[in-house]
Amino acid sequence: MDTGSKPPTKRKLYSAPALEKGLDILELLAVTPDSVGLSELAAKLGRSVGEIFRMLAVLEQRQYVAAQESSDKFQLTMKLFQLSHMHLPINMLVNAAAAPMRRLSQHTGQSCHLAILDDAVIRIIARQESFADLSFSVRVGTQAPVFQSCSGNILYAFADARVRESLRRSAGENAGVALDQDATDTRAATIRRQGYYEVTSAKTVGITDIGYPVFDHSGAITAVLAIPYLDQVDADRAAGLARAHAELALAAREISERLGAKSNC
Repeated sequence: MDTGSKPPTKRKLYSAPALEKGLDILELLAVTPDSVGLSELAAKLGRSVGEIFRMLAVLEQRQYVAAQESSDKFQLTMKLFQLSHMHLPINMLVNAAAAPMRRLSQHTGQSCHLAILDDAVIRIIARQESFADLSFSVRVGTQAPVFQSCSGNILYAFADARVRESLRRSAGENAGVALDQDATDTRAATIRRQGYYEVTSAKTVGITDIGYPVFDHSGAITAVLAIPYLDQVDADRAAGLARAHAELALAAREISERLGAKSNC
């Protein structure tokens, strides 16, 4: 596969044909919008069907590619996406978020947390407890299905088309029924237009989940900063929610900028 001119290097060049074939397959699938069949892959890469079959078998065993149930066509899974986020130093993300999250909790009287995509679920990687006497928080390490969480819906909404397709497929497989793509994408479009998501918690009475996206230096979504807003009977709910939105937007933007995102992300 021709990937263009290579930059000059002073290091000795080595050949690893098997590795090169595997990387060629991954790179081709990454730039192809639709699933690709075995024969088509072999033709595009100038390899024999037997060579590509063996490589695909290994890549499928290692969960880098998946075959569609209704055909013999292959597409990338989310494993490369997961590896890239594992490499993005989680510590760097958590460190970038620490001070903004602390100020957010101080200014709103609410706890907050940071969530990332982890395969077909979201995972909480950091939290800041409220400084108020009464609060509600989500512990670090908590997982939730993407489409059953505020943070997951935001991560889906701002992900690229390939990741969204993979998340829909995974959700359907886990639930045993097909996801309502029209409703899901309508909700995602609304989230992108608003720049946030607010939803009444489906699990806890008195909690309104509010989340804002956090972007990295490339402009891609990397996390969600969220508040599980706890209603209080003696407080002005409308004013409290408005303040939470304003402070959340500010904190999410600050974290994004600390990660190298442009200010207009």
